[in-house]
Amino acid sequence: MKMSSTLHEAKARGGTRVPCEIPITLTSLNPVQPFSEPCQIVLVNLRGCAARFRRSVKVGIAVGLQGLPATPNVTGRVVNCISLGEHERLWLLGLALDEPGNVWGIPMPPEDWFQESAGVAKQDAGTANRG
Repeated sequence: MKMSSTLHEAKARGGTRVPCEIPITLTSLNPVQPFSEPCQIVLVNLRGCAARFRRSVKVGIAVGLQGLPATPNVTGRVVNCISLGEHERLWLLGLALDEPGNVWGIPMPPEDWFQESAGVAKQDAGTANRG
């Protein structure tokens, strides 16, 4: 029973989270809060990531992620921004991808990523057939 609840939780959040260290450039796509700075991605799944950043960023802002291994430029939005402590001067950002996928270049992704990718492809095909 524990295993099925764990798999359900992983599916609900976009698949198993994989720790990593991927340096990128994070760029605001909002002219009201412009920035383009180095960022370190530390945890990924098919739908997004957690990244260490040097500043607080408003939740909801659209961002571009440049320099990823598998897909050089993708877009997303900030869904969470947590201070890592007043002395750290780092923030942990939760970023949701606009289009889910293994843009991170994880060579041997978890099994549930394949199932999630197949589900997204079926949804996309169904939408295209209706249009």
